[in-house]
Amino acid sequence: FINNYLLKIRYRFTIKEIPYEGGYGCIFFNREKKMCSIYDVRPSQCRTFPFWEYFKENIDEVVTECPGIIRL
Repeated sequence: FINNYLLKIRYRFTIKEIPYEGGYGCIFFNREKKMCSIYDVRPSQCRTFPFWEYFKENIDEVVTECPGIIRL
């Protein structure tokens, strides 16, 4: 599982991404159904998106990544 679906960066794991619509998408994203194939058991990085500390300083990036975000 780890070798097929995860990527180790330093001491943490992240979900692998694959080319998708000119960018990259989660390896668990079902392109045909346009939904997560592991939604019920998705990891915390998915459950907490887009409310990551990183995006507090990178507002423009989160607006691009998550169309549901609006600027106040």
